[in-house]
Amino acid sequence: MPEKMRVGWVCAASVISGLGSGAGFLLLAGLPMAGNHVNRSTPQMYQNQNAAPVNPLPHVLILLAVALGAAEPFLYLQKLGLLGGVSGLDGRSALLQDFFLPAGQLSWMLENGRFDGALLKRFVTYIFVDGSFTGTVFTLVFTLALGNIVARAFGTWRFLVLFFVPAVVGAVAYSLIAGAVSHNGALYGGMPGAYGLIGAFTWMMWAGVLRHPMGETSPFALIGFLVAFRVLLAPVFGWHWATTAEWGGFIMGFALSIVLVPGGWASLLRRLRKR
Repeated sequence: MPEKMRVGWVCAASVISGLGSGAGFLLLAGLPMAGNHVNRSTPQMYQNQNAAPVNPLPHVLILLAVALGAAEPFLYLQKLGLLGGVSGLDGRSALLQDFFLPAGQLSWMLENGRFDGALLKRFVTYIFVDGSFTGTVFTLVFTLALGNIVARAFGTWRFLVLFFVPAVVGAVAYSLIAGAVSHNGALYGGMPGAYGLIGAFTWMMWAGVLRHPMGETSPFALIGFLVAFRVLLAPVFGWHWATTAEWGGFIMGFALSIVLVPGGWASLLRRLRKR
């Protein structure tokens, strides 16, 4: 395996296993935001190596994680017969009816000229309820892992933009593509937003903001890791059109990172010229 690819896979494993603590990453170029000035001439550790083993998460990330996982304890209590539920009966399907985004909804809205709030809200609400407890766990793992790094680098409001805008764009992409192929499924779960954070993290590596101390990290190795991850999980969760929402979120997260960072576009052009 080529060295850059190997380091990229190690990088991906480091982020996920460390829940995004940032330990082991070198911050090579400080982003002009989030209140920290970084000397660009000297590589610095992204996270203080003498800090506590468990670093405090940014408050905005904690609130987002609580919102993404709130449905699970609610459903568990309902299954116990509390909060209006029936003992032994899983209320997930009923809850999904109020949150999920139907495939082809945007095409239907465009054809009928209907853009009322009850329809538009589903392009956001779908992220708060997943189809399974395991799906929620994976969403939280990726959001916490990548979100801890992205939130510290970009700051609070940019972090929220990098999660919610890709989630909406991913939903639009899913609705249009699924409608075009007459797919009758539904979109639910917060992975498209998590992929927006993955896109931002990939931009940080590609722009040279982050590097693993083992060597130069290839962001395309991280993309390869994610593709392999989805393929390996396909027998468990199935391979369906919701993947288009995730990759739509990834592309939007990467593109937004260029826009949200002052001088990001100029930095992109410089890197392209070097190649």
